[in-house]
Amino acid sequence: MFWIVVLLCVGIDQFTKMRIAQSMELGATKSLISGVLDLTYTHNTGAAFSILTGRQTLLIVVTAAVMIAMTVYVVRKGRSIFLPEKLALALIVGGGCGNLICRIMRGYVIDFINIHILPIFNAADICVCCGCALLVLSVLWLEPRAARQATDEPHE
Repeated sequence: MFWIVVLLCVGIDQFTKMRIAQSMELGATKSLISGVLDLTYTHNTGAAFSILTGRQTLLIVVTAAVMIAMTVYVVRKGRSIFLPEKLALALIVGGGCGNLICRIMRGYVIDFINIHILPIFNAADICVCCGCALLVLSVLWLEPRAARQATDEPHE
């Protein structure tokens, strides 16, 4: 399941970035929901919110190291890892790898989803954010709840 989710995240991310790059001019905007949601084709040489702009080598090294560490963790834990945690890590690794591919191949990440109250982002960013939210939910609530239920004896 881990590898399927990783590959789906990378595939969707790369496909959507390719379609935007092929169908729009850099800097162009197409309104989807007026005043709320646009497609805006941009290049981001930084990380989230454009921090570390122009520091591609650092971003590549750190991203690769984190993706490798998370993958090794999942492989070593095997079937003992809690399923929501495994899904969360797959989303994070898939999204991280999607943006890593862009950084290595292009020197920048293609961003295009423009919700006016947020910085412009892409499908990989969605995967990473959803994965992080699920990981927090899993570690703080789902796993402890499952452990409590497993130790509770049935009431008669």
